[in-house]
Amino acid sequence: MPSKSVSRKSQTMRTGFLNKGAGPTTSASAELDVSIIICTRNRGEHLRASLARMRDLIVPESWCVELLIVDNGSSDDTRAVVEAAQLPQMSVRYLFAPTPGKGHAYNAGLAAARGAALLLTDDDTRVPCDWIERMCRPLLDGEADAVQGGVTIAPHLDRHWLKGVLRTWVAEVRDPEFRPEGLVGANMAFTRRAMALGGAFDTELGPGAAGFYDDTLFGWSLERAGLRILYRPSAAVEHHFDPDRLSLQAFLDTARRMAASRALVITRIGTAEARPGWSALLRRLPGLMFRAATQAWRYAVAKQPDPGFLYHYYQLHLWRALRRRAA
Repeated sequence: MPSKSVSRKSQTMRTGFLNKGAGPTTSASAELDVSIIICTRNRGEHLRASLARMRDLIVPESWCVELLIVDNGSSDDTRAVVEAAQLPQMSVRYLFAPTPGKGHAYNAGLAAARGAALLLTDDDTRVPCDWIERMCRPLLDGEADAVQGGVTIAPHLDRHWLKGVLRTWVAEVRDPEFRPEGLVGANMAFTRRAMALGGAFDTELGPGAAGFYDDTLFGWSLERAGLRILYRPSAAVEHHFDPDRLSLQAFLDTARRMAASRALVITRIGTAEARPGWSALLRRLPGLMFRAATQAWRYAVAKQPDPGFLYHYYQLHLWRALRRRAA
């Protein structure tokens, strides 16, 4: 275990971290420098591989770090995987949060976390050895309120046809100039103050609920609060998602769930998009029909999804979802 002493800058940051009731915790101060939080459900093998990579993580001198695994109601060997984890440079805690939905798991983990900086990733990522410092140093030094790190696709999962929205839909974050909408939960960090101002994660969004936009909406909340979000795509984790997410059927399902999630968010915040007319649909039909033909050809020849078709398919379902919510 690392020393219990903390840096002067870290100790200064903790002073005045008062939660005003907007976030998922009522803790007034932090006991540690960094809490790493991973939410998981029935993905013990993925988690085992991710924890194995974390053995190489470097904890900066004088920092105290914990790893908190939030089990969102698993029925597999997730608990045994956590209990078997050997990470001598940090403490490891297991938290069972049975209410289904990643939003519930996020909120439970954030409420239990003891760190001044809160560093989140997924159970299917591989983190670089300098990940903790690169993501959390700006927070503990007072240079930013949140950090969005990069997410790259594991080499064995990358495909030459994986372009446009399809790369976004498998959570890639690597554009050096343009940060994604809100935040991407596979690699994000924020302070306890940001957590309080951002509020709880929306439990109707994200995996286990609507499917997406839980982390996006939280990031938008930080932006509306005027907080400083540092974009650091070079501090990247490697995403080892299930290969079956690359099938056409999986992308069709992603498009539908993405559209339903965005429609929920749009109607919540009351933007002008919330009541699309028939003219909006008619404008998109020619593109959809052309791309449907392209998709049919590509699937017949190579069993490949077509990014253009899936984008138009997503837009069609977004139009339908908005119409239903406006009815």
